[in-house]
Amino acid sequence: MRKNRHIFLLGALFFLFALVKYAFIGGEIPTTFIVFEILSFFVILYIIYYILNFIETCMHGSDEAGMNKECVKRQAEISRLKSKLKAFEQERLNGGENDDLDSDLFISSMKSKIGSDRETTVKDLLKGITDRYEVMAAVGYCSNDEKQYVPVSLYGIDEETSIPPIELEDGLHAQAIADNKAMEISDVPADYIEVGSGSGNTRPLVLYILPLINEGSGIVLEIAAFKKLDLVDVWNQLGEDK
Repeated sequence: MRKNRHIFLLGALFFLFALVKYAFIGGEIPTTFIVFEILSFFVILYIIYYILNFIETCMHGSDEAGMNKECVKRQAEISRLKSKLKAFEQERLNGGENDDLDSDLFISSMKSKIGSDRETTVKDLLKGITDRYEVMAAVGYCSNDEKQYVPVSLYGIDEETSIPPIELEDGLHAQAIADNKAMEISDVPADYIEVGSGSGNTRPLVLYILPLINEGSGIVLEIAAFKKLDLVDVWNQLGEDK
């Protein structure tokens, strides 16, 4: 109502002019008349105030109230999003540190599973991988005296499925074994084993060949997954000390 105070000042000025007229009236003016004149002035001011307040409320009050509510709502939403973003960034930073620590612990745990018995090592390493990662299917191979790598452990594959041994003459497996380095294959062959599910048979998107060779013999793990994993880095670190 501050912007309308000039109206009240103008009303007060008119009231003073109204009182001045009594200075030119001869004789005594009754006190009750003056009191009535003052009360009338305040009544008129109240009526003016009421009318102005009513007009302002009708024309602007509801809109401003709605705008204020919307402003408060938006500010609250902005504050909530800022808090959520800050928490997410903190979680991401902490998560990165935890992931590094978790990877180190996982590699140490996997190294402890490597023993003299190759078949047991294959099963333990395969279990460690399938416990940590979302794996579609996996095969664990051990070398034999015939310079082949035969399957000794399966995961996500029917036991009745015939898995041929790995030959060392050619192929991606032979290359991975010769290099003794983990290999990631994004272009999975069309004839690669399919895994049945409620939605039908599905082929993996990524294939990992993980060799661990020592003096011409060792083990190979073949991991099929629906998405890329960090198995290459993990496995190469695993074989550094072996």
